[in-house]
Amino acid sequence: MIMDYAGLIFDESSHYIDHLAPFCALCGLPLIVCEESIAQSVRRYYPNIPLIEQDLFRLKLPDQVVICDTLPLLQATFPQMGKIKIFWLPHGNSDKGWKSPFFEALQSETVLAYGQKMIDFLKQKNVDRPLLRIGNFRWDYYRQNESFYHSLIQREIAAHLPSGNKNYLYAPTWEDSEGNGSFWKTFPLLAEALPPDCNLLVKLHPNTKRRFEIQLEVLMGRYEKKQNLFFLPEFPPIYPLLSFCDAYIGDMSSIGYDFLIFDKPLFFIKTQDGDWKTDPSRFLYRCGREIALEELPTIFRVNLEEEKLQSTERKKIYDYTFDPSPVREWKSFFASQPDVIS
Repeated sequence: MIMDYAGLIFDESSHYIDHLAPFCALCGLPLIVCEESIAQSVRRYYPNIPLIEQDLFRLKLPDQVVICDTLPLLQATFPQMGKIKIFWLPHGNSDKGWKSPFFEALQSETVLAYGQKMIDFLKQKNVDRPLLRIGNFRWDYYRQNESFYHSLIQREIAAHLPSGNKNYLYAPTWEDSEGNGSFWKTFPLLAEALPPDCNLLVKLHPNTKRRFEIQLEVLMGRYEKKQNLFFLPEFPPIYPLLSFCDAYIGDMSSIGYDFLIFDKPLFFIKTQDGDWKTDPSRFLYRCGREIALEELPTIFRVNLEEEKLQSTERKKIYDYTFDPSPVREWKSFFASQPDVIS
């Protein structure tokens, strides 16, 4: 099958789904997937997606591709792919990348930037690529399908937890080359300190689940009797989940930036030395409270109403991170070939 443009997830990178699926839905683009597990998640969690399932070894790439991977990886997978136009969609807007050359791997891709913060970051990393500003399109997609997601949350999450409790989301990133992960040191402390009037939802990074499947099974078995502790299954859509939660606990995950729009308390695990006020890799920490490991047992006793006092700073950083989303223009996004900003 040959087409002019499409989104693409060619492997089992489930953490790309919540970016490419809403983007394709809003733009009216088909989303090509090559793994049945990815296709099942898209069908289950994302309405109105023009989904195309293709065998990886028979796939003919379209002339224009929206993808979360960089060109070198795409070329390694499709060595005979020829000349195509690539739109690179970042899978989140975290503060990772300051200590590794990930963004420097960009070559001829056009960057789909969420807003000014990402643009400034690319400039500071001396990555001079064409870009298009796209705003917080996932929020727009969530709002368009809010009733669908409300029912989904009630069925797949709320029904498994005690009602009336405060809901805390712990969403750590994985143990990457920058040492940003917090899970193995943090989770046992949170689980042991969890009081009966609070629920703890744990959303693991897909890379953590793939690398430590056996260890995670043992760990989850240890706490299976805690009914207010819930390991999330495969649940890619982040905004429905965040709407259900009263507070966020994280480290360097981009989910912290997504949570800003709800103007609720954020807690950040201190995984590295240094001052967050001067460390650009912990820029988001100014929107919440940094928690050292030895302080974790107290986290559920913090007054969440008092934590809401940082509302002005959260709004300021949100507006810096995400442009207003130009959804009306996206149905003709590729067909009209909009001007690219240098």
